[in-house]
Amino acid sequence: MNPASSSVFPCLAIMVVAASIAVPGFAADPSSPLEFPRITGYGGVVRLPDAGERPRAGGKVVFDTTAAAAAGKPNRGLDSAARLVNVYVSEGMEHSRPRIAVILHTGATLAALSDEAHGRSATGGPNPNRQLVEDLVAEGVEVWVCGQSVIRGGHSLDDVLPGIKVAYSAMIFNINRQADGWSTLGVH
Repeated sequence: MNPASSSVFPCLAIMVVAASIAVPGFAADPSSPLEFPRITGYGGVVRLPDAGERPRAGGKVVFDTTAAAAAGKPNRGLDSAARLVNVYVSEGMEHSRPRIAVILHTGATLAALSDEAHGRSATGGPNPNRQLVEDLVAEGVEVWVCGQSVIRGGHSLDDVLPGIKVAYSAMIFNINRQADGWSTLGVH
């Protein structure tokens, strides 16, 4: 390959991406406020009526969540699950949305702890995810935590928030769900 042409390809790729972002009708109006049609305050969505790859009925998805959130902020995996709920509600498809599960492990384990246990952690304070977990569970979202991560993190299974189920391990959870036809979205 000609050395001069090898530098052209990255430039062309950047121009194609930039042009696709600037296509009229696909960019959200920056003044459009986020909507929270079902789970208030979490998982905000912007309506994009002209976007492709529209929501469709059915499916099963796991948000495989390993990242801790910044102090006082909601966990990104839990917030992503709330966003998916809100997307389907905003599109009038709340009764045909995918089945949703979240598995919290490694750094994300803190999101599963009671206020008291969270207060004893290095992050301290009440768990900023408590209300979000309650809202997700009320919407039928399965919220799980890796039992291995809880114990290895120095906590007791009694420290897990009500409504969160304890999996033997996140590895086993993911293997089982994939064998059962669930898609996995990594949130790291």
